[in-house]
Amino acid sequence: MQVRSSIKVGIRGIGGEIGFTAVETLMAMRRRTFEGFKTATGGVVTALIRKQSARDLENNIGVDRFFQKLTYPGSLRQNTKSSYWYAGVFKPEFKVEFDRAVKGRLHIFGRDGRELVVDMVPVPDTNLNLDPLAKLDLLLDVTGVGLKKIDNKDQDPNLYAEYPKLTTVFSAPVKTVPKIPHHLNGMNSVEPAQLNATGSCSTHAGVDLIHFIRASIADRLNIRPQEVIIEGGLFDATHSLTPSDNKVLGYYQGAYLPQTTGFGSAASVVYPVPHIGNMQAATGRYYSYFEHKGIEANGVSIYSLSMTISVKKGEGEVTAELIRNGLFDAASDREGRKHIGVLNSDVFKLKDNKKTGIFTGISLTGMTPTTILPLGENIEVVRLAGTKVADGVEQEVYIVTVKNVAYDNRLGFTVDWLEEVNRIASKRLGGEIIPGFDHSVDVGASLAFINTSVGKELFSKALELTGGELLMVPKN
Repeated sequence: MQVRSSIKVGIRGIGGEIGFTAVETLMAMRRRTFEGFKTATGGVVTALIRKQSARDLENNIGVDRFFQKLTYPGSLRQNTKSSYWYAGVFKPEFKVEFDRAVKGRLHIFGRDGRELVVDMVPVPDTNLNLDPLAKLDLLLDVTGVGLKKIDNKDQDPNLYAEYPKLTTVFSAPVKTVPKIPHHLNGMNSVEPAQLNATGSCSTHAGVDLIHFIRASIADRLNIRPQEVIIEGGLFDATHSLTPSDNKVLGYYQGAYLPQTTGFGSAASVVYPVPHIGNMQAATGRYYSYFEHKGIEANGVSIYSLSMTISVKKGEGEVTAELIRNGLFDAASDREGRKHIGVLNSDVFKLKDNKKTGIFTGISLTGMTPTTILPLGENIEVVRLAGTKVADGVEQEVYIVTVKNVAYDNRLGFTVDWLEEVNRIASKRLGGEIIPGFDHSVDVGASLAFINTSVGKELFSKALELTGGELLMVPKN
């Protein structure tokens, strides 16, 4: 492994949902962490954008989605506005400045004076013979092109391996690259390779909760996590709108689009514990855009998890309180709170609220824990009658259900993925691209909708009841 003085980083698909959210994360994180990123990367990020025919460089940049998101918010419904533009992490009187000396170089300024330098490099729709790729150490591919099936052989993700000095990290699961390692922040420890992938946003959220449920049971029963056996279950998600859904849901508001999902098979790739592939899944997209007083935002996703587990008879009883306490402890732990966030129980102290409290798709937008849940009557444990025998061991069987769990499928996923990128860069290139990045500390609630003037107005009662802390303040 060669240790570099700086790591040359490129982003392909920077104008897409995850690519732009990554940029907003950089502009929203603590200033000293951002400056560490600039030092680690040499102060310049290369954005590989789609080459438009018959256009000069500046005009090519002008029609690119990344540039348009920066300079002309447009409409969320047209996917030309970020989900977090309301947070104002860019300079209010914002101007993207073209560098006078370097063609294609943009200077992007944050509200606190920070400056992000991006070299916009148009490239054709191919992975073959791209000179800009040969100059990079690390490529973040957030396009999603060719990951499920390869429609254009020139865009085969395997072609990135032809650049010997390049390490590539895809922001999604990859089915078209044999034996590619899939990373999931804190949930596995696979060895990085030249080409790397991750789980989907739903896989991140669901696996995180499953992991900490198993850990809670194992810790409190004093058994090994592998002795908490997953027999099967259902992951049922209501997913917020993403750009690929616009063509279907954009025609009418209030829409719900049922979809298929392979959560169980995907989870077994990134979290290879026995029988997790038996988990079934259902999902649908809802029209999640929200507008109030000129402020637009995109809501979060919500899911419920029901899981059948078994443990050896005589080890102790699995109860809702046991799991609740374990998740509470995870949300209070420095590492655990990246993955588990707990809603302050005071938001449920509203008259005639049927114990649902203030828990909406928009109130949790812009919060970084991978999965956020109320700890109360949303957790149920049912012990089935009798026992089962597996491999000669008598086991007790339980159904564990956790209802109404939220996850921001843009920010919660992106910050987790950036920590995965850090680990890959450290092992492959000798250093992190965002040194010491801890998203719960470095980003926290800096992009949270509830911290805006509109958010404070809409959720004033919740903020009053919780002293301004919708999520519980960690113990340490």
